[in-house]
Amino acid sequence: MPVAIPRPTAGARPTGLAAPLPIPVRGTGSEATIPTGPLGRLLTVWLPPLLAAVSWTVGLLASDALGFRHLILWALVPTLATLLLRVVLTRRARVRGAGESGLVALFAVHQALLVLTVALNPLACIYAFVGYLDAPRFLAGRAIPVSVGVTALICAFGQTGGTAGVAAAPALFVMLVLVNVLLSLGMMHLDKEREREMLTREAAVRELTEAYRENSALHEELVRRARERGVAEERTRLAREIHDTVAQGLVGVIRQLEAVPQECLDDSARRRMRTAEEAARESLVDARRAVEALAPQQLEGEDPLESLAELVARWSRTHRIVATFDADAAPSPLPHPHAVVRVTQEAMANAARHARAGALEIVLEGEPDALVLRIRDDGRGFDPAEAAAHGRGHGIPGMRSRIREIGGTLDVDSAPGEGTLLTARIPR
Repeated sequence: MPVAIPRPTAGARPTGLAAPLPIPVRGTGSEATIPTGPLGRLLTVWLPPLLAAVSWTVGLLASDALGFRHLILWALVPTLATLLLRVVLTRRARVRGAGESGLVALFAVHQALLVLTVALNPLACIYAFVGYLDAPRFLAGRAIPVSVGVTALICAFGQTGGTAGVAAAPALFVMLVLVNVLLSLGMMHLDKEREREMLTREAAVRELTEAYRENSALHEELVRRARERGVAEERTRLAREIHDTVAQGLVGVIRQLEAVPQECLDDSARRRMRTAEEAARESLVDARRAVEALAPQQLEGEDPLESLAELVARWSRTHRIVATFDADAAPSPLPHPHAVVRVTQEAMANAARHARAGALEIVLEGEPDALVLRIRDDGRGFDPAEAAAHGRGHGIPGMRSRIREIGGTLDVDSAPGEGTLLTARIPR
């Protein structure tokens, strides 16, 4: 800050005092705030009374040399009044918030008392420095730069030497006013630039964070699809192996058994031959069912509901079991279509082989957060608890495991002679 050069006059002498430089405050536009934490507490709680004490003490020591000895004790009264008013301002700001009309009025009184203090003790311009800190604490909007300008005027008033100094050297006062105002406005501009840069950096960090989340989601999706593709390829390989080895071998066994001349066998041998042929045929059915379950029709590029309807119709014709398929209330798109197809295949296979059902009903419905698949048959039913205790599940453990893998649930409702109802809830 410029230092005024003392110039003797008849009755008054400029003191040539320099006030501290204004410090920047943090904020966005006109809504500025001072730093928080230990530094903020130091600036707002301890610094003002310290500066008030220093300014009055220095004024007392220099009052004889600068010619205001008779005023220095009177300056103590407005100094203490400003400190008490600061307590009121701080408490009101915590309750009402910066910019409240009553708070603005009290702050104007504080500034008026500060002008009186500097008039009595020009060295109180040291304490006037707190106006740069108080403006963003107690004011809002356009009142902040106005208050900063008033603080610059008060500082220049004290630097010139108070009322007598201004009267003796008005040009010096004007020059100091301009310097203080320009410096304070420059500091405010720099603070706004820093705040703008900080907001830009925060926006860049948010964008990078969002991009990271999107990349993570894409990575998880790629991993999931790669896993699903790997599982599908492995299932296809297993289905081909079963078809080319086990199923073809069983076909060969059945052909050889059929080729044995029946007239060359006695009754006991013919019964054993029929038993062996039936066992081979049942094993062949199981092998083909496994092949069909491992390699279901490809659903990519097709409507899963249409594909499922064709699967049910084909199964109904093959096994001569009446089957109905209702998907009018199914959601679109169908969630986890492969799981739906495989569970339906397994349920239909159980109904054909174990339940000996005459009719099968398959219903797909949508709930707010799940797809509900209900499969009901009129077969002989079973006791789920007994089947689980003896390790017999009719394929149900496999279906339950498959549904659990995608976060769903499978409920089984059955009893001997009452058919079976499977209810699968598949999350969307």
